[in-house]
Amino acid sequence: MNKRRHKRVRLHGHIAEIANGTFVYGGIIENISLEGLRLNNLPQEFSNREKTYYIVLSGTSPENHCKLTVRPCWDRASGSALAVDVGFNIVEAPLGWRDLVDRMIHKPTDGDTN
Repeated sequence: MNKRRHKRVRLHGHIAEIANGTFVYGGIIENISLEGLRLNNLPQEFSNREKTYYIVLSGTSPENHCKLTVRPCWDRASGSALAVDVGFNIVEAPLGWRDLVDRMIHKPTDGDTN
Protein backbone atom coordinates (compact mmCIF):
# COMPACT_ATOMS: atom_id res chain seq x y z
CA MET A 1 0.00 0.00 0.00
CA ASN A 2 1.30 3.44 -0.89
CA LYS A 3 1.45 5.60 2.25
CA ARG A 4 2.70 8.77 0.55
CA ARG A 5 0.88 12.00 1.31
CA HIS A 6 1.45 13.39 -2.18
CA LYS A 7 1.37 11.76 -5.58
CA ARG A 8 4.80 11.17 -7.10
CA VAL A 9 5.56 11.35 -10.81
CA ARG A 10 8.51 9.93 -12.76
CA LEU A 11 10.31 12.39 -14.98
CA HIS A 12 11.98 11.83 -18.32
CA GLY A 13 14.57 14.22 -19.69
CA HIS A 14 14.86 16.38 -16.59
CA ILE A 15 18.24 17.10 -15.10
CA ALA A 16 19.29 18.79 -11.90
CA GLU A 17 22.38 20.47 -10.60
CA ILE A 18 22.91 19.99 -6.88
CA ALA A 19 25.27 22.19 -4.89
CA ASN A 20 26.64 22.09 -1.36
CA GLY A 21 28.29 25.50 -1.41
CA THR A 22 31.61 24.40 -2.90
CA PHE A 23 30.79 21.55 -5.28
CA VAL A 24 28.17 21.29 -8.04
CA TYR A 25 27.14 17.95 -9.50
CA GLY A 26 24.72 17.23 -12.36
CA GLY A 27 22.27 14.37 -12.10
CA ILE A 28 19.09 12.82 -13.42
CA ILE A 29 15.84 13.37 -11.54
CA GLU A 30 14.04 10.07 -10.94
CA ASN A 31 10.78 11.52 -9.61
CA ILE A 32 9.16 14.50 -7.90
CA SER A 33 6.25 15.29 -5.60
CA LEU A 34 5.06 18.45 -3.87
CA GLU A 35 7.28 17.77 -0.86
CA GLY A 36 10.26 15.91 -2.30
CA LEU A 37 12.30 14.44 -5.10
CA ARG A 38 14.74 11.64 -5.80
CA LEU A 39 18.11 11.92 -7.55
CA ASN A 40 20.13 8.90 -8.61
CA ASN A 41 23.87 8.21 -8.75
CA LEU A 42 25.00 11.09 -6.55
CA PRO A 43 28.36 11.22 -4.77
CA GLN A 44 27.97 10.08 -1.16
CA GLU A 45 28.76 13.59 0.13
CA PHE A 46 25.23 14.64 -0.91
CA SER A 47 23.55 12.19 1.49
CA ASN A 48 24.47 13.98 4.75
CA ARG A 49 21.12 14.47 6.51
CA GLU A 50 22.53 17.29 8.61
CA LYS A 51 23.17 19.53 5.60
CA THR A 52 21.00 21.63 3.33
CA TYR A 53 21.64 21.56 -0.42
CA TYR A 54 20.46 23.61 -3.38
CA ILE A 55 19.02 22.01 -6.49
CA VAL A 56 18.35 23.71 -9.80
CA LEU A 57 16.00 21.72 -12.03
CA SER A 58 15.92 22.12 -15.76
CA GLY A 59 13.79 20.34 -18.27
CA THR A 60 12.50 20.32 -21.76
CA SER A 61 11.07 23.86 -21.56
CA PRO A 62 11.80 27.09 -19.64
CA GLU A 63 8.69 26.78 -17.44
CA ASN A 64 10.17 23.54 -16.06
CA HIS A 65 13.13 25.35 -14.45
CA CYS A 66 13.11 25.72 -10.69
CA LYS A 67 15.49 26.31 -7.74
CA LEU A 68 14.88 24.36 -4.54
CA THR A 69 16.42 24.18 -1.07
CA VAL A 70 16.45 20.52 0.03
CA ARG A 71 17.58 18.20 2.81
CA PRO A 72 18.28 14.45 2.37
CA CYS A 73 15.79 12.15 4.11
CA TRP A 74 17.06 8.76 2.91
CA ASP A 75 19.81 7.22 0.81
CA ARG A 76 20.65 3.79 -0.56
CA ALA A 77 23.45 2.23 -2.52
CA SER A 78 23.35 2.92 -6.24
CA GLY A 79 24.71 0.87 -9.12
CA SER A 80 28.17 2.28 -8.49
CA ALA A 81 30.19 1.59 -5.35
CA LEU A 82 30.91 5.31 -4.94
CA ALA A 83 27.39 6.59 -5.61
CA VAL A 84 24.05 6.68 -3.81
CA ASP A 85 20.42 7.31 -4.70
CA VAL A 86 19.06 10.06 -2.44
CA GLY A 87 15.56 11.14 -1.50
CA PHE A 88 15.21 14.79 -0.56
CA ASN A 89 12.61 16.72 1.40
CA ILE A 90 11.98 20.17 -0.01
CA VAL A 91 12.73 22.83 2.61
CA GLU A 92 12.01 25.83 0.40
CA ALA A 93 10.51 26.10 -3.07
CA PRO A 94 9.40 29.00 -5.27
CA LEU A 95 5.73 29.76 -5.79
CA GLY A 96 5.79 28.04 -9.20
CA TRP A 97 6.80 24.65 -7.75
CA ARG A 98 3.21 23.54 -7.10
CA ASP A 99 2.22 24.50 -10.66
CA LEU A 100 5.20 22.60 -12.08
CA VAL A 101 4.37 19.44 -10.11
CA ASP A 102 0.68 19.69 -11.01
CA ARG A 103 1.56 20.01 -14.72
CA MET A 104 3.83 16.97 -14.51
CA ILE A 105 1.31 14.85 -12.63
CA HIS A 106 -1.49 15.65 -15.08
CA LYS A 107 0.65 15.48 -18.21
CA PRO A 108 -0.59 12.70 -20.50
CA THR A 109 1.85 9.87 -21.14
CA ASP A 110 2.42 8.19 -24.49
CA GLY A 111 0.03 5.39 -23.56
CA ASP A 112 -2.84 7.63 -22.42
CA THR A 113 -5.93 7.66 -24.62
CA ASN A 114 -7.85 10.34 -22.68
